[in-house]
Amino acid sequence: MARPLSLGLLILSALLLGLFAPPCEAKNILYREDNTLYAGYSLTQGNYRLTMQIDCNLVLYDNGEYVWSTQTSNLAHDCHATLKNDGRLVLYPDTGGNSIWDNGKPGGNLDADYALVLQADRNVVIYGPAKWSTNTKSTAANDVNPNNILGTDEILYAEHSLTYAQYTLAMQVDCNLVVYDNGNPVWHTNTAGKGYRDCYLKMQSDGDLVVYSKDGSHRLWSSNTGDGGHKNYELILQPNRNVVIYGPAIWQANTHAVSSHTNDIVMVTEV
Repeated sequence: MARPLSLGLLILSALLLGLFAPPCEAKNILYREDNTLYAGYSLTQGNYRLTMQIDCNLVLYDNGEYVWSTQTSNLAHDCHATLKNDGRLVLYPDTGGNSIWDNGKPGGNLDADYALVLQADRNVVIYGPAKWSTNTKSTAANDVNPNNILGTDEILYAEHSLTYAQYTLAMQVDCNLVVYDNGNPVWHTNTAGKGYRDCYLKMQSDGDLVVYSKDGSHRLWSSNTGDGGHKNYELILQPNRNVVIYGPAIWQANTHAVSSHTNDIVMVTEV
């Protein structure tokens, strides 16, 4: 008579066979609020995959080809990657005990929000701390193909939007920037009806998020978070409906794809 499989082996087999989707599968961001990437789970962005392998190596793949890793294979088993409250990325064995790797770049703020992003250019970057948000948190949603990031110096034009599941951040023709939940407005910049049309939204390298008139000559609204510098920031429409500016970047894997675009202007999904 065959010996029955243990519960642990059944769960591991299901993960390997893809019989159920792990919590971080098909997402491109690791947040402090949901800060653990368990063994066998991945962040994904197009053809790129950041995988916490069961041999305890955290590996970045491009179309299945190795790009970067923490070089921690077989130092332990069934490790998990955690984004700590100070912005550090740390690998721990599931059995507990000391870490086997960390990125060594603390953000310095022990109770701030940070985000690790697998970017469209293949680079893995930790941004933080969070410096502004719409304060529109709601129930967390799932989306296998999120289009939820506006990076440094990128532009969201009129009639375009960031999207995550049923949540939308829309730059409207009337120059109002609006957060929608299933088509219902939950937050806006109150910039409609001011005599302008076809405005655009820009995530600036000084950390300020700004709604500009079509010709760029007037600032209709800003987050007032500019610091006068030139660094890397990310505006993210999160799975919990909150829209947050993270930055500046405090660590990166330096894994940019050679073919990545350098166009300063990004047009994303239409409303």
